[in-house]
Amino acid sequence: MGDLHPTPHLQAAAWVPDDDPGRPWDEAAALAADWIWERSEAEGVQPRLVTNTLQNARNIEHLEEIAQAGGQATPQSKKRLDRGPVLAYVPDERTLNLALDLARGYSIAVVETESFPLAEWAAGTGAVNLLDGSVSAGNLSDDVIADLDRAVFFGGNNGWTGPHEKTHARNHLVRHVQAGLLTPEQAASYVMAVGVSGRGATRLRRLLEKVG
Repeated sequence: MGDLHPTPHLQAAAWVPDDDPGRPWDEAAALAADWIWERSEAEGVQPRLVTNTLQNARNIEHLEEIAQAGGQATPQSKKRLDRGPVLAYVPDERTLNLALDLARGYSIAVVETESFPLAEWAAGTGAVNLLDGSVSAGNLSDDVIADLDRAVFFGGNNGWTGPHEKTHARNHLVRHVQAGLLTPEQAASYVMAVGVSGRGATRLRRLLEKVG
């Protein structure tokens, strides 16, 4: 199996941007939880919680309620949950990949963390911004997106594991990073929206961090 797979079909997607350092995390979690509970009712399945670690949900009532209702999963979990609507709380690439797999055929709400910006993923999936109801158009220019698409076409299937794939990605993307038009995190976020796995997205991010 390669690292490129069809973007999971989602009934709906939403996110809470991490754009205000003064916003309490439980407030962001509440926005996502309210939305995913509505989707859960519409879809007839209890929501699931996906986090980087089991500890991420502790002492956040809205997250604990979802974990109790439909279960909690992390990339390290041995027990896998059935698919259903998912709230993904401050995920990295690996955790978002798990959340998208579990949400396939259902809905997903994601609470963003600054360390893994999700604006490009949100734009690619049409996710609703739960702060203002808007749908993000993303922050990348058409030229950058075209080169990202070329990099995905050439190397996304194998997650940029081969030397030729890495060289191709560097040739098309490094100049944008050096010009300040693309961050490694934006690249990872974008490629996950078009079907690259979390592992492949992480590999691309690290590749661009080294040369950017």
